[in-house]
Amino acid sequence: MKIHTKTAIPLAAVFAVMLMVGITPAFAEVTISAAEGSGAPGCEETADGCYLPGTATVDVGGMVIMSNPDTATHTFTAGSPTDGPTGEFDTGLLMAGGSFEYSPNTAGEIPYFCMVHPWMKGTIIVQEAGAQMGGSMMDDKMMMSMKMDLNEIMAEIKTSDGMANEPMTIDLTMTDLEGNGIEHITYKIKATQGSEVILDDEGHMHKGTIMNTHMTSALPMDASETMPIVLSVESVGFGHDDLYVDVPGEIATKQVVPEFGTIAVMILAVAIISIIAVSARSRLSIMPRL
Repeated sequence: MKIHTKTAIPLAAVFAVMLMVGITPAFAEVTISAAEGSGAPGCEETADGCYLPGTATVDVGGMVIMSNPDTATHTFTAGSPTDGPTGEFDTGLLMAGGSFEYSPNTAGEIPYFCMVHPWMKGTIIVQEAGAQMGGSMMDDKMMMSMKMDLNEIMAEIKTSDGMANEPMTIDLTMTDLEGNGIEHITYKIKATQGSEVILDDEGHMHKGTIMNTHMTSALPMDASETMPIVLSVESVGFGHDDLYVDVPGEIATKQVVPEFGTIAVMILAVAIISIIAVSARSRLSIMPRL
């Protein structure tokens, strides 16, 4: 696999933009909603995620209103699908149109998920009352900017066989040089065969996620050396909500040429049949006549 990376925009420019951002007030109340249609997988691959917003900030003693405008039943449960509930809050089954209120009393970061649909995940950041952009939020943004060098991203692309009239599955894995997930990266992935675009999609990896799967449209013909599938992955930006920063740049490119395609299989089959036929004639020729 050939991987090609480019350097991100200069970090000094990112810092300059951040310093121009005004101080924002602390959050006394925030509303989080389940995304419409999140009862089916797919929302986790979008830039917005399955909960809106995916990362919400609130003061200690503030109010978090959790609502479900979706038609499916959801939960807002502190914890993770892997480790289970942690106990800070749990809405239970929240029916369509239902809501739940939670007031945190301790600063910190609380991940949460839906127990019915475990691909739905979000984060609540609880900050001390009165915290402002010049405090923890600016620190978070500056820390995030230090992770924006695209040369520090390891990308691996695995695909299914490129067969004509069939879609191709693409597994994209992205980590830092130490194997950790990239925190909130939004990217574009594109696949072409000849002049035809068979995939043009945008994806998002949350904190802790290292792999997303994409599916192309049906291939016009078998992938080959003369008609390979050309894949490209480009960064759009890092962060989420108030901490989002645009960082465009190329992350990886790859050409998919199956080592053993349909034509090769047909040639092998013909060769095997020919060998069997020759062997059969040889045996007949040495048999004694009665």
